[in-house]
Amino acid sequence: MSDAVWIQVTNTTGTFGLALSISSNCTLLALMMCKMSPVKGAYKNILIFFCAFTMFYSFVELFLRPIIHIYDDTLFVMQRKWFEMSPMVSHLTTTMYCGCYAMSFVMFALQFLYRYVATCKPLYTDLFQGVRFLFWIFGAFCVALSWEAAAFFLFPQSPRTQKMFLHIVKNSYGLDPNFVDYVPYRYFENDEGVRRIIMINIVGIIQHVIIMAISFGTLFYCAFKNYSTISQHKGMSTKTKELQMQLFRALVVQVWILSRYAVKITTIPTILMYIPLLFLYACPLFNFQLGPLANYQTIMGQLYPGVDPLAVLFLITAYRKTLCSK
Repeated sequence: MSDAVWIQVTNTTGTFGLALSISSNCTLLALMMCKMSPVKGAYKNILIFFCAFTMFYSFVELFLRPIIHIYDDTLFVMQRKWFEMSPMVSHLTTTMYCGCYAMSFVMFALQFLYRYVATCKPLYTDLFQGVRFLFWIFGAFCVALSWEAAAFFLFPQSPRTQKMFLHIVKNSYGLDPNFVDYVPYRYFENDEGVRRIIMINIVGIIQHVIIMAISFGTLFYCAFKNYSTISQHKGMSTKTKELQMQLFRALVVQVWILSRYAVKITTIPTILMYIPLLFLYACPLFNFQLGPLANYQTIMGQLYPGVDPLAVLFLITAYRKTLCSK
């Protein structure tokens, strides 16, 4: 199969992902605005922001038309420009794609953190109310911006990466290099046969991994404590417990497809979400030559914003009944 076929594949999934994202997120927003919606308060605000962000993410995907390719010892995250841009603006928009992916990790962690507070530490829910909620969003934005800044400053283009980039763009995809920009994830360089670490790139990937590790740790801890509290009926009516469990299951599915053991062992679906990106970043480290197959991450990123709201729509009983009755 020609590498260029991935252009058509990612174009198709990008368009489909945008359509699915708009329809599913707008449906969820409409249901949450109803007076009978069981999702209220700060969690409603978090979900509203999450819906707005995922739709924005879909538009970013369609605008950037990303391609991911591993060649030799470098992971290339590329965008296909619709029109000419200055080198600075072009590179900023490319790294914005990386920042959006980081924002999704942070927002997942924020959702799990709030569910933990609401279930296990209800006296502290005021921390998510009013103006304080904006501080959480600002904090999430700062984390995502730090990821984007790391991609921009700590993974610079070099004569060697430029040579490889031109080879990929022309020979694999048949694209005009003037309308493509890229971020090179590369950790080593060969200096007269000696493999030397590129420290600035190592610092960048450590920054990425730390953010993912903190996000994952938050998911795991909050999910475990949340499920334990709900299961033990601590201070909950049957109706409240049922709603809390529905919200918890929806969160688990938002991280990954609900499996038989997803509620009891949240480690499995969480790892299944984080491992693909970690594996992608590890490929240059261990010289795994995926080539255009690295675009599996592109496709996942394009479909995620539309699939994510379906968990809430179909696992919250009130929303599911409303949809199925029409």
